[in-house]
Amino acid sequence: MTKKFLGILTILVIIAGVSVNLALAKNDKVAEDPSTDSGQVIPEENGTYDVPGHPELKVRVFVHKVGAGKPAPIPMWQCGLSDPNSTFIVSGAGWKLPENFIYNLNLNNVPALVGSANWPLIAENSFNVWENEISKKVNVTRGADTTVARKGLDGKNIVAWGSASGSTLGVTYIWYYPSSGAVVELDTIMNTKFVWTWSGGTSTCAYTNSYDAQSILTHELGHWFGLDDEYTLDYKNNTMYGYGSKGDAKADTLTTGDIDGAKDIYNSFK
Repeated sequence: MTKKFLGILTILVIIAGVSVNLALAKNDKVAEDPSTDSGQVIPEENGTYDVPGHPELKVRVFVHKVGAGKPAPIPMWQCGLSDPNSTFIVSGAGWKLPENFIYNLNLNNVPALVGSANWPLIAENSFNVWENEISKKVNVTRGADTTVARKGLDGKNIVAWGSASGSTLGVTYIWYYPSSGAVVELDTIMNTKFVWTWSGGTSTCAYTNSYDAQSILTHELGHWFGLDDEYTLDYKNNTMYGYGSKGDAKADTLTTGDIDGAKDIYNSFK
């Protein structure tokens, strides 16, 4: 074997090795980036999307926006007023949670006026308000905490604070089987770009120049339990009304229409 041939063979091996390393690096990037699923970048836009590599699955995206048209909020100094009710029934979106379900809370990046120490209680309150109204037909428990703060089909059902577009208060992603309505995974990201406070779960009291963390999270978790957004003014007092406002904390309690919508989804449980 000549030195010339050995030299050519060495160059070919090096080139092949570089190509393999580049391919592995590309694959690792996709695997490590929780904003992608098998190479798919899920848009932060309301809609239902395919999941590449999983033709039986869909991912539904709910974007809770700042919006006009919601009634004037009750300011902090007018506490003690009753939450307005609504009998307009919220529609189901096409899935339901299993009887036992675990979520993973991220305690990082919690806004200072909300408080990382309060975040577990806020999440618990927000889950409980739905769980209680469907007579505990879903048992939701808190699992191991996570540092993940971006959506991704990664085996975790996360509730976290992170980045979203400027007009988005919170965004929820739901992977599910349309054929059966069974949920595979869910992620909710609350947008840190806004000023957030917590009214302490008093429902009718809120700080006027900020968004209430429990109120908005309760809305987001309504999607976990299977409810759609409603955008007409008939639903302006429902928790599942599609827009959020500053100084509004009434969505941390449910209206008759929110409750009836959830019960309609879970009435098949024995």
